[in-house]
Order: sequence, then structure tokens, then C-alpha cells
Amino acid sequence: MNTQRWPMFATLSFASIVLLAGAAAAPAENQNPTDDAWPNLRTQYYGDRELSIADAVAFTLEAPSNTPDPTATALTIRFGAADLGRIRQLRVFIDNNPSPVASTFDFAQGARVAEIGMRVRVDRWTSIRAIAETTDGQLQMHSTWVNAAGGCSAAPSPAAGGTLGEIRFHNTADGRSLQIAIRHPNNSGFQIDPLSGNPIPAHYVSHIRFSSNGHPIMDVDAGISLSENPSLRIASDSALPAPLTVEVTDSQDAHFNANWRGSASGGETISDAAVTPR
Repeated sequence: MNTQRWPMFATLSFASIVLLAGAAAAPAENQNPTDDAWPNLRTQYYGDRELSIADAVAFTLEAPSNTPDPTATALTIRFGAADLGRIRQLRVFIDNNPSPVASTFDFAQGARVAEIGMRVRVDRWTSIRAIAETTDGQLQMHSTWVNAAGGCSAAPSPAAGGTLGEIRFHNTADGRSLQIAIRHPNNSGFQIDPLSGNPIPAHYVSHIRFSSNGHPIMDVDAGISLSENPSLRIASDSALPAPLTVEVTDSQDAHFNANWRGSASGGETISDAAVTPR
């Protein structure tokens, strides 16, 4: 990665049946939550490196203990003032999902990312973990339990549609927070078409790059654990750089990109997106 410094930084549907079936099974599972997946994940990604439990002053992970929507569960990660500009990587795990690594964020040197918001699929009761690596190589983890059922197998929303790859921006008036919403099915590969009864092939956003004036700010490796029509929100302690370019690649090698030119006031804008089909 370029290490340029950043100066800021319906009637009962098939899907309903799947969700109800998962919910019916949930109480028994809830009596015996397990952390069995984590030891292997920890070894695979971090080996025997020291991994400490994060102090709330360093960073926090917020998620609902009982998610109202397992297909789009909101997660918020916040970094303390002392760590702004010192985070090299953030990785989000959903232990019991079919694809446990929800996203990996790699930050450019000096990127002052204070907050990240995202929506994820949660397949069953699980621990969700955020692990931050600082520029001096320290690893810190914050985790929380989330009770859910069927988030990765629920059928696509009947309201799905629009132009594939359309990107919308919504910023706060002070320009310190920006939400990026990508029109994409983000199919998990575990869903069934409620009309045909056939499996829906996996088709998901695999990579997102944020840059400004040619300088990378943040690279995100993603996958099936992001929700349908993925959205990410980034916030800083100062105004975000503009123009900001967002480049998206999906699992079928389609490419979408858009530019946010900044705004003196808050509001939503539809990008001047460009799409390169596979």
C-alpha cells in the first residue's frame, strides 16, 4: 500500500420461513453458546502474537445483543484520541458465520479514522470481534455476543433492484462523517430463490478502496458477511478530504467507482458513478 500521509482523515415468504425456522432453533443454541471457532481463527491470522483485551479508552465495538435484523446488523467501531493516526489495520470477525472474516481494513499511514460503521449478516448466536493493530505492532481486541438466526441464508429483499454498482454518499454538515452505500445484492451463496427454489450463486463486493487525489486512504477486503447493498461509514476528528474517490470490485470482477466532491452541508448525493462490467 502507498503510505502517503493523510492529513485527516409480504405474505409469508420463503425467506420468512427460513428465518422462523432459525429462530425456532435459537433457544436451544442460546443455552450453550460456544467460542469453538476462535482458537483456530486466532492462530490462522495472528499465530502466537500477543493479543490484549482493548481498554474502552483505546477503542470500542458496539453491536446489539439481540439484533432486530440478522441480515443487516449494525456495528460501530470507535477509536480513542490516542490511537487516531496510529491504527494500521482493523479486522472484524463474526466467529460462527460461514465466512468469519467480515472485513479487513488497511489504513494509510497517518489516516485519522475515528469511527467506522457497517452492516453485517449474522448467521447464528456468535461472538463478534474487532481486532486493531497499531503502527508499532500491538494487537488489541474488543468483542461482544450477538444473538441472531439465519442472516446468511435469508432470501434477498423483495425491494432489491436499482442499478448495480450505484454509489450514494451521505455526509454530515461538518464533513467529518461520510456514509457510502453501494447498490449490490451481495449474495452469500447460502440463499435460495423463493420463486424458483434454486440456489442463488455467491456474488458479493470483494474490495473497496478510498483515496484522495491519487493517495490511498483505506483499503477494505470484504465478502459475504456484509449486508445486501453494503454501506460503510467513516468519521474523523477533522473534515474528510475531498474529492474522495471510491473504487469497488466485486467477486465477478465488475468494477464501480465514484467521486464525492465534498459538501458544505449535510445530505445525500448520488455519485457520478462509472461501471465497468465484467
